[in-house]
Amino acid sequence: MTRVAEALLPRRRAISTMPEALRSIPQDEVLVRQRRRQIFLAACRVLERKSFHEASVKEFALEAGIAAGSIYVYLHGKDEILILIAESMVSELIDQLPIIRERGGDDPRRELIEMMRTILDVIDRYREAFNVLHHEARYLARRPRYRTAMAAASDPYLAAVSDVLERGRDAGLIHFVDLKSAVHIVHMLCAGWATGGRALAGIDKETYWREIAGIIEGRFFAAAAGNPIGQHHAAELQRSEES
Repeated sequence: MTRVAEALLPRRRAISTMPEALRSIPQDEVLVRQRRRQIFLAACRVLERKSFHEASVKEFALEAGIAAGSIYVYLHGKDEILILIAESMVSELIDQLPIIRERGGDDPRRELIEMMRTILDVIDRYREAFNVLHHEARYLARRPRYRTAMAAASDPYLAAVSDVLERGRDAGLIHFVDLKSAVHIVHMLCAGWATGGRALAGIDKETYWREIAGIIEGRFFAAAAGNPIGQHHAAELQRSEES
């Protein structure tokens, strides 16, 4: 079993703060997934209007079209909205992994670029919600009851990035010294699109993406020194600028 497959095994630990009467209600698994998706999208819309701390569970429920009391069938409390955001965004990336792998062919460098582009697109789709998650994640990590759930939500994402980096290193195509640092750098390059704030005012996503791709492919230092992928990107960039 690969690292990614192992990371995708269900490992969520129940956070038993929901009233016993509600927790005992049998739920159809498909319906639960649909409702949680509904709540996630509603939370993203609410977080475009106000901060996480200003918003209430009732507001999330009403935005999702769910009775305020019924939301506790699907969540264990307001803080689990953050875990739901992490799980939902990671799930969108994981669903794309077979397509990403196919587009990469047998070259983990291209696969890494495809993966980072997908990560950026997911972050862009839920930009404000991601920003809230990024800001609050450290707070949740200090609370033992949520630490395991947050780790389970993020592990498949980190495992996917780790996997392509390690395969690239084993093939002599991707170079780094410390895997955890390299994974974090990949994540932060993509996360910067949401967290950059006023520093990115007036910058569009495609411009930001070209700079990410340039850094990863070696355009800053190695495009002119025999790096074929970097040269390919530089040629694409030139064509884009000319058009």
